[in-house]
Amino acid sequence: MSSRDHERFGFLLNPDLTYRRIIFDVDHASDILGPRVLERTRVAFAQSDTQYEAIYSPEAREKGEEPNPVASMAANLAATDNASFLQDPASAISGSVIFVGVDGSNIDDGVVEQIKDAIRAVLNYQEDFPEEYELWYNAALNMRTVQD
Repeated sequence: MSSRDHERFGFLLNPDLTYRRIIFDVDHASDILGPRVLERTRVAFAQSDTQYEAIYSPEAREKGEEPNPVASMAANLAATDNASFLQDPASAISGSVIFVGVDGSNIDDGVVEQIKDAIRAVLNYQEDFPEEYELWYNAALNMRTVQD
């Protein structure tokens, strides 16, 4: 089996909302996210929509990396089917994530557009509700010290 058999199309999203589409080997995702333990969580970008996966490092939170608002919002939506924005700082995902299909499959242009819509929603929320966003952000960032 060649390394091409493990390559997938994914979407890398950083906490500062910079992003890029990537082709990567699922077995080597840590080359992109850093040499850490990697986990996956289900995410969704619209209520009652198809779910996808976010590959991330739980160690990012422990190391005090910034919370990723889009990944956090998408994980909350998948877990609760609640579209309320950034509700639970305790479950925030920190650091960069790679969005992929279920079981690490490729994502297509339609999913990429859903992710970009979620990025726009976060940017609008930051602009429209700066105090609420800052409270969520600081609480999510400070959860590391609470859990130590």
